[in-house]
Amino acid sequence: MSKSLSINADGFGYNDDVTDATIDLFERGAISSATIMVGMPASRRAIAYARSQGRRFSFGLHFNIVDGMRPRSAKPASLLDASGRFRMSPAQRRRAGAFRLARRDLETELEAQLAELRSAGVEVSHIDSHGHLHKFPVVAMAVRRVMRRQGVPHVRLPQSLYASARASQRLVNFFYRPFFVGLSHPAHTFVNPDVGDPAWLERLLGTLPDGVTELAVHPGMGADWLRAETMPLRDPALHRKLDAQQVGLISYWDL
Repeated sequence: MSKSLSINADGFGYNDDVTDATIDLFERGAISSATIMVGMPASRRAIAYARSQGRRFSFGLHFNIVDGMRPRSAKPASLLDASGRFRMSPAQRRRAGAFRLARRDLETELEAQLAELRSAGVEVSHIDSHGHLHKFPVVAMAVRRVMRRQGVPHVRLPQSLYASARASQRLVNFFYRPFFVGLSHPAHTFVNPDVGDPAWLERLLGTLPDGVTELAVHPGMGADWLRAETMPLRDPALHRKLDAQQVGLISYWDL
């Protein structure tokens, strides 16, 4: 089998720093895909760029139900705190893990965010989520239903490759995988590189399994960890390194 890599920039539109860095990586040919956040300070810029590119790259929805964002649908009560905003991530994750988020609220909000991208002219290739909440079964089931109802072709698989991980983390993420059976996704997913290792990307390329792997990155220059994820992708030798490892760069449209 051959080895292929889809490099996806998460959180496109989160703010100007993330958006500038993501566009720069696209124009360098360093990434093939991005997932857009709606309702954020630079969402309009991200959407305009995606619309202008057509299928040159793939653009998906970075589904967000955390960290104080206002909902895009009408009062999905089980997802909100007392102020009417989405709960902060730790609290929302606990409720997702305890099946205390209503699937109807999740589906309604997901469809509202998806419609916002489509109505702006973005052809949506896939769905992932902010904080990877769609790996929780109650969210995964909502995503599954909306994908089929709305004709979204692909989804991100929860993480399966690790730079380092506790045994408990590997076990929990393995438990989530059956909820994605029958959906189209890359065979493997790698998120959260060891940003203390400046050669993290080169090490990953040397250990990729056969098939399609998605690498999820967080472009930006405004924080040390963002720069650590971004700078290896700005390396002018990136494509030579891909070629040396016989790794093809693809988008979600190539699945």
